Amino acid sequence: MTIKKLAAILGLSHTTVSRALNGHPAISQATKESVLQAAREYGYIPNSAARALRNASTGAFGLVIPDIQNDFFITITNAIAHVAAERSWQMMLSISGDKPEMEHAALLRLMTARVDGIIFAPTANPLPETQELVMRTNAVQLLRHHDHLATPVIAIDERYGITQAVKHLRELGHTRIGYIGSAQQLSTGAERLQGFLQNFSAEQQQALEDIIYVGPPQAEFGGDAFRRIMRSVQPPSALVLGSPRYAMSILLAAKELNIAIPDDLSLVAYGDVSWGSLLEVKLTSISLPEKQISDACINIIDRLLNQETPLSPEVFYASTESQLFTPQLVLGGSTKAFNHVR
Repeated sequence: MTIKKLAAILGLSHTTVSRALNGHPAISQATKESVLQAAREYGYIPNSAARALRNASTGAFGLVIPDIQNDFFITITNAIAHVAAERSWQMMLSISGDKPEMEHAALLRLMTARVDGIIFAPTANPLPETQELVMRTNAVQLLRHHDHLATPVIAIDERYGITQAVKHLRELGHTRIGYIGSAQQLSTGAERLQGFLQNFSAEQQQALEDIIYVGPPQAEFGGDAFRRIMRSVQPPSALVLGSPRYAMSILLAAKELNIAIPDDLSLVAYGDVSWGSLLEVKLTSISLPEKQISDACINIIDRLLNQETPLSPEVFYASTESQLFTPQLVLGGSTKAFNHVR
């Protein structure tokens, strides 16, 4: 989007639009607001920034994550930040709060700051303006992916990880297995739920409906879902978690309900929690390939910041293939063979 194109859309002269964008006193307030609104809607970036994106490397990159409370994103961010400091890269961190408007604003700020590329975990429903924006810079989706964002993806084979958890529990004799995971609006939530369901027939899935809960990736939801599941007419003998955010609240709820793990309930957690070593019983968990993902991010940033000639988005997308990493089941003490006499 250029000033000339913006002017044509608004039916104004190129000069009027330019002056409105620069706050010229000769332009009425109504026209300024109209032009600024259109600029936001169509993703206009000032020409100076756009030229820099095309013709000059700034040595800076952007990282946009949902929050700084998620252990996975904290680990990835720390790893990238340490390498950035060692190599004199400038990392610009933004938080989207999982809100499409904040996500768009963060990406726009980064592009205006002339970063060489952006790695970001997309929200569930990116704005149309965001979809256009990412096509005009070197962007990579991290962990999550959205079909309307045609960029490379660094992700985890979520289905495989959850399948390994279910397979482990079945080998221990469990058949009534519950699941608590994040909502399907996020690609990660959808993939993990499908990874769980694909291990059961349609008839079995129907029988498990009352012990499968999906919702927001927030600790409170995990605890509430756990209480509902364990108070059901036929509670499960085992439970698979589909988000690291739920582990603490579920363990606290289990203590509240006097449910002993693994004697009363076998539990497989998702991801490696920073406080896991404080537990008396080590959690059986789906361990995420954090080191591999961090290395993949760093390799992409290295490619961007060390090119003699900056890569155009088209060339970047062609040279950067999506990468899918495999999680592993790590056995702990939170699962045990099913005791049929309960």
